[in-house]
Amino acid sequence: MLSISGDVARPGLYEFPPGVTVQQVLEACGAQNVQAVQVGGPSGCLIAPTEFQRHLCYEDLPTSGSFMVFNHQRDILEIARHFTRFFAFESCGFCTPCRVGTQLLQRAMDTLCSGHGSRQQLNDIEEIGEIMRQTSHCGLGQSAANPLRDSLLRFSALYEARLSTNDAIAGFDLEARLAETRQPAPANTTEPAP
Repeated sequence: MLSISGDVARPGLYEFPPGVTVQQVLEACGAQNVQAVQVGGPSGCLIAPTEFQRHLCYEDLPTSGSFMVFNHQRDILEIARHFTRFFAFESCGFCTPCRVGTQLLQRAMDTLCSGHGSRQQLNDIEEIGEIMRQTSHCGLGQSAANPLRDSLLRFSALYEARLSTNDAIAGFDLEARLAETRQPAPANTTEPAP
């Protein structure tokens, strides 16, 4: 049973046998010009057209019954941003990785969507997402970064296009300066004055 929504001619509840392909589902509901499909709700998997031959089944592409279709008029980054806000709002705050991680991801997406993002933020999203996946207490925190990680993996060009064009090189290297201060002081080799 699939609840199909989004940019389709015939949204609704559909029953398909296990193993049906994403493409077969899209044809059945009248979807055209499809850019992406979110299978399994916000914590599920975002897939690109190159993956529409995948099978909806436990072994390939599991789904909890949710099947959201996005055409090319939709902004994938805004969709990921919306899902990120959802997870930040839904976090119970019990564990730090989820409580802090969802807020950091939300801020990063706000910055990226406004055109002021950096390559470092893309790296941070990956790192924060992996930390959350490994260390969050429950499934919400463990899967909260899925929309960002999936969209970054499959639609990286869209993220690249939103990065700030300011490629300035920092004139001050904080890490190098901190490394210098962490070095032991040289031994005093002069003898004290009598």
